[in-house]
Amino acid sequence: MTSPNDPATWSGARGYAAALQRVADTVSLAGAWLAGACIAGLTLLVLLDTLLASASRYLPAIPSGTGVGWEYGAYLMGAAFLLGAGLTLRSGLQLRVELLMNAGQGRLAYTLELASSVLGTAVTVSLTIWLTKFTLRTYGYGEVSQDSFTPLWIPQMVLSIGMGILAFQMIARLVSCLAGIPVNKPELGVATAIE
Repeated sequence: MTSPNDPATWSGARGYAAALQRVADTVSLAGAWLAGACIAGLTLLVLLDTLLASASRYLPAIPSGTGVGWEYGAYLMGAAFLLGAGLTLRSGLQLRVELLMNAGQGRLAYTLELASSVLGTAVTVSLTIWLTKFTLRTYGYGEVSQDSFTPLWIPQMVLSIGMGILAFQMIARLVSCLAGIPVNKPELGVATAIE
């Protein structure tokens, strides 16, 4: 039987934490690619609406817009925000109180990181559960949007998945923090904290 103070026990715990973090990184990276696709779709939708509005001035038979630009633009923006949030957190680019986090050294920095990870995990897991229940309720009632008659559970499901990815990354962050392995991986970021 091994003791909790045995280095082999800690080595095993770090190995499990690192494995969990790798899975969370893979899921977050997939979410980030989907977020990029949402931004590309949003850009195309805005361009199409702009082109239609310009063309309709000269050719009255052309509609002045897609009719669903604002609605689908909102869906795509929300999806991009939440689907990319997990990778943003892992790369260390989430908005946090950096002055406070950087002011602490050693034990204080660890305590602040642990406290923020516990709080972040509690909030994101709760929001994931709430959004999932909300999506299931909407699906059960068969609610649709007023403009395009899109079943509302579809964009809500994407938001629930995005929040689930963020919650998974927060859980992995908490486990990594407890195991004493780095919680941020800046090389996953596509920007700098200053941008």
